[in-house]
Amino acid sequence: MQAIEDGPTYSDSDISSTILAGYTDSNTASDYAKQGIAACVKNGEISGRSSDTLAPKNSITRAEVAVIVQRLLQKSELI
Repeated sequence: MQAIEDGPTYSDSDISSTILAGYTDSNTASDYAKQGIAACVKNGEISGRSSDTLAPKNSITRAEVAVIVQRLLQKSELI
């Protein structure tokens, strides 16, 4: 089993001006969560509810969880 390394850390300007800039509701995400959201978007684990909406305050569905788990397993080459 491989150890999980800490992900990259992005500056506030990287997050707001580049990584999350295309999402109209990214400013509604809690400050503590923006680093994690940006890392997941950049790595392709999440892509939002639509091309311009993240819906950070909404509940996640079982289907969305299934897609995220599948992407993580594929990136880890476990499936």
